[in-house]
Amino acid sequence: MLEHAVTTPSGALALAAEAWAALQGDASALRHLSLAGHGDLPSVFPVTDLAAASVGVAGLAVAGFIAQAAGTWPAVQVDRRLASFWFGMSLRPDGWSLPPVWDAVAGDYRAADGWVRLHTNAPHHREAALAVLGVAADRESVARAVARWDADALESAVVERGGCAAAMRSTDGWAHHAQGLAVRAEPLVHWQAFAPAMPPPRWRADPARPLRGVRGLDLTRILAGPTATRFLAGFGAEVLRIDPPGWDEPVTVPEVVLGKRCARLDLRQREGRQVFEAMLGQADVLVHGLRPGALEALGLGAERRRAFHPGLVDVSLNAYGWSGPWQHRRGFDSLVQMSSGIADTGM
Repeated sequence: MLEHAVTTPSGALALAAEAWAALQGDASALRHLSLAGHGDLPSVFPVTDLAAASVGVAGLAVAGFIAQAAGTWPAVQVDRRLASFWFGMSLRPDGWSLPPVWDAVAGDYRAADGWVRLHTNAPHHREAALAVLGVAADRESVARAVARWDADALESAVVERGGCAAAMRSTDGWAHHAQGLAVRAEPLVHWQAFAPAMPPPRWRADPARPLRGVRGLDLTRILAGPTATRFLAGFGAEVLRIDPPGWDEPVTVPEVVLGKRCARLDLRQREGRQVFEAMLGQADVLVHGLRPGALEALGLGAERRRAFHPGLVDVSLNAYGWSGPWQHRRGFDSLVQMSSGIADTGM
């Protein structure tokens, strides 16, 4: 039986205060945040506290934006039950069905000395895993092949091949792992400010649609990044999601493109980069979740991006953190859960 974590409004408020401080928010603004509602997501961790805190901090940021224009802070109230729902799917198909969340190979497998997860939804990630295992895309064949490997060795081999895999570690194992130690030493949010080199934008926040007039470029994939940019669009921002030719996320696209425009652009081609650079000059916010060095390799590093728009708000997320031996490793939420002890604790 799965035990539920004990969650409380005070726990959510404490998490919100920690996140708000990491974002360099004024501590006095927290008095405008309150929680209501009941109910918890089934987890051994206080996930609903995290959900409510995350929604609350995002709401405070928008409220602060409104306050700059209106002179007063609006109240921010978070319903714990609704926040929990928003951490799941917010879209229910009517008259059609979503495809399976996972492809036929993706999932958890028992290795010779533990468990390992293969993330194979992207064709090139699936090909990498199958090449290492030397089998076809058949789940039973994959399971037999995985059983002959030690979990850490298979993880390393798949990653070296350009794929995505994670051995299941305990929280204690992660705490003593080189990457776990590196992440623990990092701040919750890395923040770097530059002197304004452009006049402030001409638009003013409308309390009804406070982000109307904000232009955002979305270079994110599953799942945190697209959710963040969907939040911007929900409050009125004009968000353009840019995908490379051939990329597809059939199960998540209907959920994460709400309120956005979508386009295809190949940044590996000179013409594509020129179009992107022109859009950078008109954007207010860029959100990307590419591995460190990926944009630099395309000639679109941070300094280059600021050259096109010195006032750009440039936000990025990296699965395994910004330091340590795994900082360049491909990662998804389910893999990080395996690596960090979340899956082991909750299994």
